[in-house]
Amino acid sequence: MSGYVYLIRVGNLYRIGKTDNLDKKINKLKPDELLSSILTKEPETLQARLLRKYKSQRIPETGYLELSQRQLRECMSQFELKGNIPHTLDAEVSITLFASFLLFATSLIIFIYLKIDLLNSLAYSFGISSTPMIILFITGSFGGYFAEDISMFSLLTNRIKAFLITIAMLSISYSIICIN
Repeated sequence: MSGYVYLIRVGNLYRIGKTDNLDKKINKLKPDELLSSILTKEPETLQARLLRKYKSQRIPETGYLELSQRQLRECMSQFELKGNIPHTLDAEVSITLFASFLLFATSLIIFIYLKIDLLNSLAYSFGISSTPMIILFITGSFGGYFAEDISMFSLLTNRIKAFLITIAMLSISYSIICIN
């Protein structure tokens, strides 16, 4: 469900939050300044990624952060299109697929270098490349956010995708070994 992720300033502290009604939330919190906000398809995901990025600046037991001027500028850039933090959970699957591809290519090159025949090299590489998807399936995250910050239902689709991709990769690996 679409909603807003916002960055506000209260004194010398900052807060990153999410809401479906920005005006109502700002009136309720009464911050010194609304620094930035963005309407996004998955506000929960972007908020979780930003909070993870600035976790060492977070004041324990609160939602407030102590940011330096450099960190503040960097954080504000994430609310623009030029920000480098992925805004959706689908991006997590894409990142994990890319990690799987890198593991596949690297392990295939190593197995070929070790003079293991091509079919076995392919089978082992598919098996190894399923590791990032297994991690995504089990933990719900491949490092982009803390799974606890996202609702369980939101993570369910990513876990199912990861599970199906893992089954496909391991099936290909098993099939190649059986052929050989």
